[in-house]
Amino acid sequence: MKRSIPYSVVFLFAFLLNRIAVSARQISPLESIRPLSVLFALLGVLVFIIHKFVREWHRTNYLTALILGAFFLYQTLYQWIKQVSIERSNTAGLLLIPFVIGICMLLAGRKWWNLVHEPAQITYYLSLVAVIFLTMQVVQFGFKFQGIWMSGSTSHTSAIAPLVEEVNLHPATRPDIYVIVLDGYGRQDVLQDIYHYDNSEFIGQLEKRGFYVAADSHSNYVQTAYSIASLMNFDYVQPWQPSTDYAEYIVGPIQHNRVFELLRKVGYTTVSFEGGTSYTGIQSSDIVDSGFLPLNTFETFLLTNSPFEPLTNIFHLGISIPNYDTHRDRILNHLGTLENVPDSIQGPKITYFHILAPHPPFVFDQDGNPIEPNRPYSILDGNEYAGSVEEYWQGYRQQVIFVNGRILEAIDAILAKSQTPPVILVMGDHGPGSMFRWDPQDPGCTWERTHNFYALLLPAPRNPVTLYPSMTPVNTFRLIFNAYFDTDLPLLDDRTFLVTWQHPAPIIDATSFRDSKNSCVPDDK
Repeated sequence: MKRSIPYSVVFLFAFLLNRIAVSARQISPLESIRPLSVLFALLGVLVFIIHKFVREWHRTNYLTALILGAFFLYQTLYQWIKQVSIERSNTAGLLLIPFVIGICMLLAGRKWWNLVHEPAQITYYLSLVAVIFLTMQVVQFGFKFQGIWMSGSTSHTSAIAPLVEEVNLHPATRPDIYVIVLDGYGRQDVLQDIYHYDNSEFIGQLEKRGFYVAADSHSNYVQTAYSIASLMNFDYVQPWQPSTDYAEYIVGPIQHNRVFELLRKVGYTTVSFEGGTSYTGIQSSDIVDSGFLPLNTFETFLLTNSPFEPLTNIFHLGISIPNYDTHRDRILNHLGTLENVPDSIQGPKITYFHILAPHPPFVFDQDGNPIEPNRPYSILDGNEYAGSVEEYWQGYRQQVIFVNGRILEAIDAILAKSQTPPVILVMGDHGPGSMFRWDPQDPGCTWERTHNFYALLLPAPRNPVTLYPSMTPVNTFRLIFNAYFDTDLPLLDDRTFLVTWQHPAPIIDATSFRDSKNSCVPDDK
């Protein structure tokens, strides 16, 4: 047989091309370079070793492709298992490993191969299949990136409308700015009435350090992506047009937000920390910290649904596949790194942290000891939360206590290490969701979900500003820019809207009923 490129190489390239295209909206294609190089190198070694044993290229080709096929088969079956029974998926995934290996060994046996009278025909057929598969992925890849390019080069609907008037910052003073978003952190009355936790000590400690804590704060939205887009663009979200790519519509204004762009123009360094999703981290920042992860996001994406997932979930192997260990590591890394930002990054800076706590999953007790939920990893909230309402209340309460202590430590470190007093925002992007439903027409307890925590430290402002109890996040940077950069931005009405990733239209104004407790009764689960 004339030696040629094994069709297993073509299959692998087509598969990776598919993964790059599927993840392109949320993961930079540049992150695929390292795994691409490593996987092709490993495949080359695998081909070499197999040929040394079998001494025949047709069978070498076949066995190599069979090993790849077993991996792809496992991913398909394991993904199906998680959809059917997520509670038992780790155990089933572990048992699936020997099952797939057994099938692979059966098909790899000499007895099976001896039934093939024309090995060249097998090579020809599988090569043809590989080329067709690759062609399909190239076409998909082309259409995907054409769509991304077009969305960035032609007019399309963004979640944030263009500013009516130009905003110019005058940097007479340039305080460091820290944006600390605690996902799902609720207001004091929500914690007291639903979770039976008195948060007044934490609030008192913040006030002692100079923070203004808004007693009647509300979130502008009930879901993170909308809250962050609004916060970082100091404006409300406009309706989505179905003709526009939805991910680009809501994620684009986060990744390329007005706040970062305006502050860059006056010499600020923009800093963000890896947040696990495209809307919790800002990858366009000058500095993006993800040092705690041994794998990049694309590599993690490749290993999801692979045999490594149940193995690392059960035996805690430390592989950064989305699981409870990685979730804990991410939160601890954010809290720890926050303390070191003042003396690790020189010059004026805005640092954005999105910390996925006290939001589910509940992985810390009140002392910071690890908790391992008895179900596969999930960050789902509201009526999609897999546990009971009582479990939610208990886990949330403990995680609030843990987060409170660590946030105070981080704030004290920032204040002690900062050469000039910094601006610090600590807020919940929305409230908790133990009795919330992902249906804007029937949302359940909006009182719980829309009552977020909000605290702002504005030391020695150049211009007078008025902080008030009913503040909402949309006005945060209007106040900051007015206070320190001599702008005259008008404050917007503090409103709340119901719109979710699952139901992007219509946008429902919930301001008139956000304080109602009529539906704040637990559903039976």
